[in-house]
Amino acid sequence: LFWATPFARVALCRAPRRLAMTPSECAAYEIDGRMKDPEQQEKLELREEELRQEHGKYLQEHPELRQVLNDFMSSVLLHQPEHVFDFAREYFSAFKHASAGEVDAATAEANERAKAAKDAESSGAQASGEQGA
Repeated sequence: LFWATPFARVALCRAPRRLAMTPSECAAYEIDGRMKDPEQQEKLELREEELRQEHGKYLQEHPELRQVLNDFMSSVLLHQPEHVFDFAREYFSAFKHASAGEVDAATAEANERAKAAKDAESSGAQASGEQGA
């Protein structure tokens, strides 16, 4: 899980004061991402568990978030953009100016176009493979 990774621990160094670790806590890591001080490691693990519970509760209260992220990941995997951040900006900007029905229709249409393009690309690759045989 994201919040249990060393990357997330570094993010805690930059988190709001309520969540943030002190500079000395951030500097106390071994190379493997564990704290040098066992007491600090225990404190970190307790905080990570607290975050897991808070995040799980939030996801249960907002199932639409999981759906939005699943839709986005499906779209990324379908389109396989070279520049993922640009793709994400464009993908999510559609939500700013559209109603719920428009977003659903646009997403379905975009996915159909992408699938058609992939199918055409695949059949073109197969045709050129057959010609080379």
